[in-house]
Amino acid sequence: MPPKSAQGKQKLSKAEKEKLKAEEEARRAEEEEENRKKALEEEKERKVRQKEQEAERKQQENEEKKTRMIEMTQLDQLQEANREALHNLHDERRKKAKWARYMRCDGSPDPTVPGEINTYINLRLEDNEVDSIEQVLKKCELDSSLINELEYLLEDTPKEELTDRDKANYKETMGELQTLMKLKVDGATLRLLQEATDRADPETFNLQYAIKTDDVTLSVWGNLSKNPRIKSFEFTKQGLTFEIPRQQTLSDCAVRVLDPKYDHYSPTCKSFYPRQKVKEVPVVAEPPPEEQQEEKKEDEEEKKEEEPDQVEKEETDLNAYLKDLNDENKEEEEAPKEEEKVEEVIEEYENPKTPEPVEWEDFEEDDDVIDLRAYNIVGGVFHFDLMQLPPQPKVCNKWTITRLVDPPEIEYIDYVADTVATSPKENQSSGNTPTQSDKRDEKPAIGVMMKLPDDVLFCEEPLVARWDHKRKHWRQDGFTDPKYNEENRTFSFKTAYYGNMALLQDTHQNMPFQCWDIRPHKTNAAVFSITAAIAEIEIEIKDAMCCLSKYKPEERPELDHIMNKWVTPKELIKLMRLAGVNVFPAEDSSKYVSIRNKHPIIVDKLYQQIALTASSMAYASSRWNNEEDEEEEEEGEKKEGEKEEPVVGGGKSEKVLFQAFEPLADEPVTEDEWNIFMMTKTRTMVLELKEDSDAYNEDIKVDSKFRSNLYHLSREEFCSNEGQSRIDETSFEFVDCVYQLLSATKVVTYSL
Repeated sequence: MPPKSAQGKQKLSKAEKEKLKAEEEARRAEEEEENRKKALEEEKERKVRQKEQEAERKQQENEEKKTRMIEMTQLDQLQEANREALHNLHDERRKKAKWARYMRCDGSPDPTVPGEINTYINLRLEDNEVDSIEQVLKKCELDSSLINELEYLLEDTPKEELTDRDKANYKETMGELQTLMKLKVDGATLRLLQEATDRADPETFNLQYAIKTDDVTLSVWGNLSKNPRIKSFEFTKQGLTFEIPRQQTLSDCAVRVLDPKYDHYSPTCKSFYPRQKVKEVPVVAEPPPEEQQEEKKEDEEEKKEEEPDQVEKEETDLNAYLKDLNDENKEEEEAPKEEEKVEEVIEEYENPKTPEPVEWEDFEEDDDVIDLRAYNIVGGVFHFDLMQLPPQPKVCNKWTITRLVDPPEIEYIDYVADTVATSPKENQSSGNTPTQSDKRDEKPAIGVMMKLPDDVLFCEEPLVARWDHKRKHWRQDGFTDPKYNEENRTFSFKTAYYGNMALLQDTHQNMPFQCWDIRPHKTNAAVFSITAAIAEIEIEIKDAMCCLSKYKPEERPELDHIMNKWVTPKELIKLMRLAGVNVFPAEDSSKYVSIRNKHPIIVDKLYQQIALTASSMAYASSRWNNEEDEEEEEEGEKKEGEKEEPVVGGGKSEKVLFQAFEPLADEPVTEDEWNIFMMTKTRTMVLELKEDSDAYNEDIKVDSKFRSNLYHLSREEFCSNEGQSRIDETSFEFVDCVYQLLSATKVVTYSL
């Protein structure tokens, strides 16, 4: 066995081991110190970077605040100048109209002057001269024009210039004129019935009279022949046919159909006006005086007990504060003095206050009562009256004897159809058989078939209703067997009553809209298009005027009287509603239609700024405006159950998305040319998003800048030199016209 090498491993001594251990600990301590210094250095650098980033962010925010203040101030000045010019224009127009009314010398009274209008009404009431029905209807045209004049003044006069007393006087005068018209028409009808024999038709020997004016159509049938074979009669001028029950063919009766172009009944109905909920103010009950005195005594005793402790506490706090103050002063003296930058305070642009959300009351009436917020009357009201035929003059030799009707008033016949009829089987089982007298006393429902008005569009079957004079509302009970023939434009039904009737249709049948767009033609000219639920319409805009230029899917002759008729926005809204085309939501329409819950301040700003740039920029609805709402709803569902602060504005979305681009020529537009804009309270920006993108995102478009408002973004970032010139040359009247139409249609919130 060979000997072991002398250079073999030798065991380390205890001293060597301790030495190595000390060296290792020293190395570790050195590494830890280096790591600590490195960490401190990195932390110091991180804090410096963070401070620099914070300063940069603060500077960027300040720059943004400055830019926003400048841009919004410019925008406010522009809008204020437009408002002032518009106010001066309308003020001058109203002054000229008032002077022209004062200088009118046609004998008509001024309905705003109580002395003149009261004298006119009293003289008309005291006038007992026997006028023909033609003369009465001619005079009623003046009454109707005076009512229209007062209605126009109530709509046109600014609120600050019209006192509550003036409003009440105007409405009272309108009511008196309406009563006057009814009295005079009734009086003329009575005289017509008294002369029925002289006016009898030579073939039927019955009274058959009809007259038609621009405002009224009046038809009267009087039963003089007592012919039981008469089953029905047609008023050809009105296109209305009604059945005549056997009971009426054998009695002295007359039927009058009065068809005016106005509705004086609905404004007196409770459901005609929006029903805003009144917020309940919580009432805090005050404790009795004895309890209040006891509480005061207890509070005084507690204060006396707490005073010594409070003094000691204040002394202790004061000493501690002085000590801390001395320590801070020492630290400040020892620490190196650094120059501190004074932060620049930038004034921020103040947004308008968010209005409180409005809640509307439910319609709490019988099922048969019509809610006039959900349905509107089209074609006016028609009076279908059954009247007693007065005694006719009799000729005896050379004398004509006429019985005096005193008081000289029409006698209306109450007629209510037999709603519950006894079946033949029940008659046979009881041993009763219907006799001739029973048949004569039967009161069946009256069949009516009418041709729909030529100037009103009906897209679906209308609803027929009757006026309840006692309760002042429209009812739909008492009507059966409604039949609507769209091709022939006729509507038939059976009614258990005579009286005042009207046809109604769904106010919101064209809502919500599918899409919308507004495109420029040239300076101060644009085309506004809406694809509604039933139809597509186009409204041309030029300067301060507008007109309905297209109606699809097909042209309708019922709208010929309003097509291409240049009027103001208010007049167009009124004309279209009367013609049965309603694309103008009311303030409470959100109760009946699903809408996009957008912040009202943002939406109103959008309408204003679209109007300012509509001479150059095209705008359209975007499907992402709805997707953004759904995204927020999903986030809200995820946070459900968490305690959240109340949302200002009633939880309304503060992002509005829409499409925009600059078309300088009237050419077809491709989808790629449109850009998606997003508008918030403080910013307006262009997104990378496209209308045909697969998913929603809010990434800002590369190489684009956000601006504080749509006006500056469109003009400065998108418009060419020609487009900028168009915007600068846009008149305030055109801006107001576009804004009125956008605000009236509410396309941003009422589009799917």
